[in-house]
Amino acid sequence: FQEAKKHLLTADQSKIHKVLQKHLGVNQFSSMLIHGVTGSGKTEIYLNAISNVLALGKSALVLVPEIGLTPQISQQFYDWFGSKVAILHSGLSEGERFDQWRRIHQGKARVAVGTRSAVFAPFHKLGVIFVDEEQDGSYKQEESPRYHARDVAIMRGKQSDALVILGSATPSL
Repeated sequence: FQEAKKHLLTADQSKIHKVLQKHLGVNQFSSMLIHGVTGSGKTEIYLNAISNVLALGKSALVLVPEIGLTPQISQQFYDWFGSKVAILHSGLSEGERFDQWRRIHQGKARVAVGTRSAVFAPFHKLGVIFVDEEQDGSYKQEESPRYHARDVAIMRGKQSDALVILGSATPSL
């Protein structure tokens, strides 16, 4: 794979990244909100933080609200992390989904990008969970079993002593 073209962070992004770095290495649950409009550079912060997490020998999970967002955001992650990335969403066949889950379980994929069900991905050493556009209603599973992926992500972060970052332009209350 080709080395990603890493961008310099803006002053505001750098401030946020420094705060995240402090929390990433402590092996203690914490949750935070990154408030920023679409296109404000939240993904760039996510990518830099994930680089730090991978350097610590841990894994990262990125939840996005819709399958439609998955191809564009997953390409950015592929550009940065190559074969370490797994993609999880309902548009995959059962076989493709199984292959992605197996790669995560075996530690071959240490970064997963996916929709709400990706919150259950079988990571062993989870360091950070991002819930992008956390206010979006598509994180709520209406059929049985009912769950809200944002809430499961927070509980999973507590169980894993991971950092959970909620990103939103219009945070839920």
